[in-house]
Amino acid sequence: MKILLIGEYYNVHWTLAYSLRNLGHQVDILSNGNLWHNASDYLSSMNNPTRWGIVKYTFNLLKVLPQLRGYDVVQLINPFFFELKAELLLYVFQYLKKNNKKIFLGGFESDYYSISTCMDNTTFRYSEFYANGIYRDTIDNRMSIINWMHGYKGKLNRIIANECNGILTGSYESYVSYASRFAEKTIFIPYPIQVMAQPECPPPNVEKIKFYISMIHHREESKGKDKLYSALYTMHYKRPDECEIKATTSTLYDEYDHLMDGCDVILDQLYSYSPSMCALHAMSKGIVVVGGGEERYYKLLGEEKLRPIINVRPENNDIYEKLEYLLDNKNKVSQLSADSIAYIKKYHDPIEVAKQCLEFWRQNNFKY
Repeated sequence: MKILLIGEYYNVHWTLAYSLRNLGHQVDILSNGNLWHNASDYLSSMNNPTRWGIVKYTFNLLKVLPQLRGYDVVQLINPFFFELKAELLLYVFQYLKKNNKKIFLGGFESDYYSISTCMDNTTFRYSEFYANGIYRDTIDNRMSIINWMHGYKGKLNRIIANECNGILTGSYESYVSYASRFAEKTIFIPYPIQVMAQPECPPPNVEKIKFYISMIHHREESKGKDKLYSALYTMHYKRPDECEIKATTSTLYDEYDHLMDGCDVILDQLYSYSPSMCALHAMSKGIVVVGGGEERYYKLLGEEKLRPIINVRPENNDIYEKLEYLLDNKNKVSQLSADSIAYIKKYHDPIEVAKQCLEFWRQNNFKY
């Protein structure tokens, strides 16, 4: 097949493209790049947000558009797949839809459907927008509501979702959000994750657990890292001889990736039912994740035994109790580490993920 992947999200398309090529398919990637990851397999990039930079970027995109024809499959990473005004992206979408056989939408980031589902305060027990029945009034949430619920981005999202051939999702929240509206053309496919070199398992009785938490400037509250951080340091204050903390703020991806090495446990997100890409990457290294891993997520996977994620909820003292559990059961860290790697191999193997995508692309012929 001749495949075009547009946009990027934590190297999902880059990893997928590599696997698809290994399976004998022709794959091109067109993306803004990713300011955090700096992968090199892109046809277009915009690193200059000034007016001149935007004009130059738009001109380069218009030059490359005639080349984006004749593909069997075009997949958009999300509705906002280029850094252009949503009104202009609609014309780009219509051009791609007209000049290629099939076009698919990725539900790989927050968008109109995921936000509106979170905002109904009934589908999920908790989310980034609601916890314990109370709206979480953060700067990120305000901007998301303005852009997606009241802006043209939301309209663009609705048009693409209705007119595309199929929708691929990689998180529990995104799957539920789209499947409730587009059940026949929505699928959940785990993100492709390369398994890193397997680390040596810690000894059966670990004297001190090394925790890692990376704070993201201005987004700590949105992701719940402020509460994770607080619980972790409360634990360290009470039991300093049993735990060690490595904390960073707004690190680049390569630095973040390096700093987590040697740690036993990473604290990720609080308001998620499923693990983020950062969490999955850590698991591929055998690092135990404290974050999103609800039973509904495992049920979606069809997994009945593997439970490598220490699931935490924004309720009462749940975070502290889960951290205390780890300190009280240090001998289980080794097994959780091994289970994390086994889990990634089972569900996130890039070749197997690519095969699932191929099957979905071939079978889906929805036309709207």
